[in-house]
Amino acid sequence: MKSKTKISTIKGRRLGRSKVQPSILVHAKRPLLRHFRLIKHSYTGKLIHHRHTSHLALTAILVSFGFFLLTTGTYASAVTQSGTVSIGMIVPGPAPTVGAEITSPINGVVIKDESNIDISGTCPKDTFVVITDNKTPVGSIMCSDAGIFKVKIQLFIGDNDISALNYDNLNQAGPVTSSINVVLKKTDVPPVVTPTDPITVVEPVEPIIPILPENPSIVPGASSSISDCSQYRVGVLPTGGEPHVTVVCLPRLFLPNVKQVMGFVVWGGTPPYAISIDLGNENSSETVNDVILLSLATPGYKTVEISYAAPKTYKLALSLKDEEGKAAIVNTSVQVSGQITDGGGSTIDDTDDTETTPLGISWLQSPVPFYLVAVAITLGFWIGDIFDRKFGVKQQPKFRKLKRVG
Repeated sequence: MKSKTKISTIKGRRLGRSKVQPSILVHAKRPLLRHFRLIKHSYTGKLIHHRHTSHLALTAILVSFGFFLLTTGTYASAVTQSGTVSIGMIVPGPAPTVGAEITSPINGVVIKDESNIDISGTCPKDTFVVITDNKTPVGSIMCSDAGIFKVKIQLFIGDNDISALNYDNLNQAGPVTSSINVVLKKTDVPPVVTPTDPITVVEPVEPIIPILPENPSIVPGASSSISDCSQYRVGVLPTGGEPHVTVVCLPRLFLPNVKQVMGFVVWGGTPPYAISIDLGNENSSETVNDVILLSLATPGYKTVEISYAAPKTYKLALSLKDEEGKAAIVNTSVQVSGQITDGGGSTIDDTDDTETTPLGISWLQSPVPFYLVAVAITLGFWIGDIFDRKFGVKQQPKFRKLKRVG
């Protein structure tokens, strides 16, 4: 008997050289997630198309990692100097046990017409001495290695209760010492009168003194009030009488080539004001501005950006003239620490004109080369995959011939 010919089929797919139905893709049910699949596909015996290679997910990871390198490199550039990284830690210690003493001028001295005088005295080494007049800061200076300080201040008309208070590098105040009293008298031109008119004496009137902080220095992480001079605010300031200028916000400790904001207050006199700021850099190049002229239309708070290239202690002097030619001064100092960098000058910018500063990231001192290698490897795999799809050898599927069952 002849046996019947039987043609086998497997789930609707006919063997032999007939058409083969396309295999079901692994991610057919999740078309949006197939581009982000990073784990190895499980073996199912089904074909995986080239479009399931997760290059899109790898590219997203590389972009995210590059952004992370950029942000961390910007922060690292602020603390990196000449290949070294400065790491700061604030450890509270005891406050200074020795205070600043004023030795000149003597208590009770009377001064006529000369409103600018020198205040000098003794202090602990490396402390920051703040001079206040009638509880208003009128000058500040770093104590020298010899344990002395000397700063020029401007007196108020009448009584001046002058005191000195020193602070350490954590802005902890030393003990309060005795203050001195200095009297400033102004000699006025007598008015022209007739014999029948009574003689009158016109006393000069000082404007109201604004309430200002006792210590203008700002130490990041240690100052209890504000951490940046751009946060400082003052109210409405008066005009009239003698003009005054004083530094009320000062970044006392910072690294070379790092811009910091310094703030000062102007009041009294007759506006507008012309302000000159001497940064105290004696050995700077000619291309660097060390004396900057500013103008202020009304009394108020003004901020400037300062930076220095070489580490040392710098003495800053601010002088002011109002519309009538009356002058005012204030002196202070900043301490720059760290490695010596290229250049020796100092710069100052008016913070009203915002400028974009470079990132300052050293490509050889950061992980950027390793990041570029990772990008190159990923691009290599991607290009190889595209080349294989376009120009690779396409193999035809092999099928077994169906034998008749006899």
